[in-house]
Formats: sequence, C-alpha cells, structure tokens
Amino acid sequence: MQYLFTAKQAKQLDEHAIGKIGFPGTVLMEKAAMLLSSVLTEYVRKEEGILFVCGCGNNGGDAVAAARILHQQGYRTAILLVGETTRMSADLELQLRLAAACDVEAVTAEAIDSPEYSVLVDGLFGVELNRPVEGIYKMMIEEMNRSRKKIVAIDIPSGIHGDTGKVLGTAVKAWITVTFGVNKLGLVLYPGCEYAGNVIVGDIGYPMCSYEAIENPAYYYDDTDLESCFPPRRPDGHKGTFGHVLVIGGSETMCGAAVLAGMTAYRMGAGLVKILSREDNRQTILSMIPEALFDTYDSRENLENGLEFADVIILGPGLGKTDKAREIVEFVLQQTQKPVILDGDGITLSTRKQLKEVSAQWIITPHPKEFSHISEKNISEIKDDLLTSVKSFARETGGVVVGKDARTCVSDGVSCYVNVSGNSGMATGGSGDVLAGAIGGLVAQGMPCFEAAKAAVYLHGVAGDRYKEKYGEQGLMARDLIHYLGEVHRNGDWNGRNGTGNEKNI
Repeated sequence: MQYLFTAKQAKQLDEHAIGKIGFPGTVLMEKAAMLLSSVLTEYVRKEEGILFVCGCGNNGGDAVAAARILHQQGYRTAILLVGETTRMSADLELQLRLAAACDVEAVTAEAIDSPEYSVLVDGLFGVELNRPVEGIYKMMIEEMNRSRKKIVAIDIPSGIHGDTGKVLGTAVKAWITVTFGVNKLGLVLYPGCEYAGNVIVGDIGYPMCSYEAIENPAYYYDDTDLESCFPPRRPDGHKGTFGHVLVIGGSETMCGAAVLAGMTAYRMGAGLVKILSREDNRQTILSMIPEALFDTYDSRENLENGLEFADVIILGPGLGKTDKAREIVEFVLQQTQKPVILDGDGITLSTRKQLKEVSAQWIITPHPKEFSHISEKNISEIKDDLLTSVKSFARETGGVVVGKDARTCVSDGVSCYVNVSGNSGMATGGSGDVLAGAIGGLVAQGMPCFEAAKAAVYLHGVAGDRYKEKYGEQGLMARDLIHYLGEVHRNGDWNGRNGTGNEKNI
C-alpha cells in the first residue's frame, strides 16, 4: 500500500517535521535539492545544459539549491527567476545568495529557447496551487512547453492541481516529476498523471511520526499487495465454506451481464453461484455457465428462496428498467440482511433515500452517469473531484461506493482508495459486470465489503494489464478479463508494473 497526499496533507507533513519535530526548513530544502540533483545526474549527461526556471516560493528554493549543487559537480546550470521578487520566501533568498557566491549564472527568459540548455527544470509552483495560472507564469509555462525540451518538474508539474489532477488553465508537460516524501493525488489522477511523465518519489528525511500524524490519507495498491487481495483457502473447505453468490439480473435483451457477473464470481473462488433471471434466459445462461444454479425472479417465493440461499447478492446487471425490475430492487433492499452489491440497472432503479434506509451492508459500483443519478449531482461536478464525491456520498449514506472512472475511487466514508491498475482497453461493454462479480466472489468468501471492493477493483485492473502486456489495449473484451483474473491468482510469476505505472520510489 502506498499513500497519496493532498496538497494540505503535504503541507501538514512539512509543518509537522519543522514545527513539531524541529527539522530546520533549510535542511529539508537542501535534502530535496540533493535528491533532485541525483535524479538529474542519472538522466542528464554533463554536456547537456540545465536551466532551472524558479518561482518565488520554496519550490523555487529547491530548484536554486539543485542548480548550485550540480554546478559544483561540473554541470552547466543557470537560474531563471520568475515573479515578484519582493515576495520571495526567506529560504529562497538564502539559496539565491549561496548560488551567487558559487558563481551560478542568472539568466533572462530568452534562455528557454537557447540551444545551450537542453533540459528545463520546472520550479515555478508546488502542490498548493489552487487558482488558474495567469500572467508571466502562464507565458513561461507555455514557452517551456513550446520549446519541446525535456522538462523535469519539482514535486508536481506547475499548473496541475495537487488534489484533483486538473489543469489550472495551463500546465507544464513534464518528462520526469521528482516529488518529495510521498506521492500526491494530483500526480495519479487524470489528467495530472499524463502531465507528470515518470514520477520519482524520493525520501528527504521526514520522520515516520510526521507521516503518522497525517489523518486519513488516500492510498493505492501495487504488486506488493497482490497476495493479500485473495482470501485464504481452507484445505478442508467445501462449496459452503467459500460462499454462495446470488446474481439477480438479465432482461429480455441483456442476459449476458448476469452471465459475466456469475462467471467472475466463480473465477474469484466462490463456492456456488445462483442466477435469478427471466425464464427465457435459462438455456442461454446454463449453456454458458453449466456450474451455476438457475431460477426465475418472477415470483416472491423464488426471490425469497434466492435470498435465503445467498451469502451475498449482486443486484442489477442487465436487469432492465421495467416496473417489474423496480419492484425486484425495492423488495431485495427491504427484505435482505445479506450484503448487496448494486450494479448497473440496480443503481438506476435505486434512490439516495432508499440506500440510507437499507439495513444490510451494501456496495454500489456507479459509472459517472449512474453516480449522477444516485447522488443527484451533475456529471461534471463528479468528474471534477471524483474522490471527494465518492467519500462524501459513502459517508452520508453509510455504504461502500466504487466510483468507476479512469482512476476508480473507493470509499467507506472514512478511508479512500484510488486504483492505479488497468488501462483504456477495459472501457468496453461488460467490464463493469465482471467487476461486480469479482466483488461478490470475494465478499462470499468472508472478506469485508470495503476490503473486497478495493481488492476486486485492483485485481480487475491487473487482469486488464495482463491482457495488455500480451495483446495491447485494442480489442480487449470483458470475457478476457475473467480469464486473466484466473491468471492473476498465480501471482508468483507476476512481473507487472509497480504502483501507478509511471512511478518509482527511491
């Protein structure tokens, strides 16, 4: 598990280390500059000039200190100071005096296009920027991007919001981002991760107690968490030991959704799967999953028997939006005390008020349009800050929310998980049904709802990445994810990408 800090949390980390523990700010700045310098020496040849574009805050101070350190190591470095020098931080002022004493050259904006410098270092803003970039800073960022030179960003590309990854008007398009202490949300969420390039997370000496003082940071899984995503298997277990999954779904035109969910629940290790669907779906479903039990959802008795059978219920894949479907959703939510996973039409046929009144544990898996319906927020507001939307809705309603997007976010209202596995090939019909089945399979085996949701989202993405490694992103189908979920079980030969796929810890 790797932590993800907001801008506020990153500031709290700094303030705790300096104010509570007593680390001098200049010492942390010097260590940050040494880390940045070591990265630059690894990726930049000595014959390549490096221009440090510096703002007037401590981000600029890190850049100036690194320019001095590399200059003393024989690199050709120069400093371009941008902004109101009357408002510069005390640490930056000190670093400028040290750089001048060590004969580091100060240059003007024309140097950005000079062939003397093939690498630019972005030290304009840190993670705390929260307003649109304007004026000289906007011009400078645009000039840097236009130069088509390699850009190394300090902490976060200037112009990217540290919490949401949004572009604040304009932003630096980095080749590498060197971030300090811990990864940041804005470097993981889209579109920030596309601007960040390769992210290097470096230790600059923050004490462990400073990290522990930060309340409820978000986090993500990497391949070191893979094994813990699967519940243990009892060697003397039987079908009942590994749980019963009930799938209620499938309509006249969409029985495949229920098939995919049921098949995946089996693939994840569930002992038995029963599907309630329309009578005319019986032959199709049983021919595709002969291991499944089948009954119709046409009568109250069948529904009651299904609820009695279940350890967990997947409600809604392909169910349709008829009055009958609505009655089924209302009945299940009112009657069961078993965990419920609301997916697809199950979400559309539910309301915020209903969810608040459900006494059973529940998980919902909405994509942005479904989330807009259930949360009564517009889609743009949700996508602008998915993590906050997911957490606040989970806290308000008392369930687990899996907000599906390019970076799926999961919350129980207290903790937040941001998924970094997966790829665009998974944006295909049926992918969400596979995810619902994966969650159901894990819950059936006794995994708590929040843990199961996080694990399933991560494994679902890893399966997609396994497919991509072999065939690329084009042409992936939902059924391929089911196959590769089985492959992921064999984690001993997993050599997948670590973390966000563009991140390295040093």
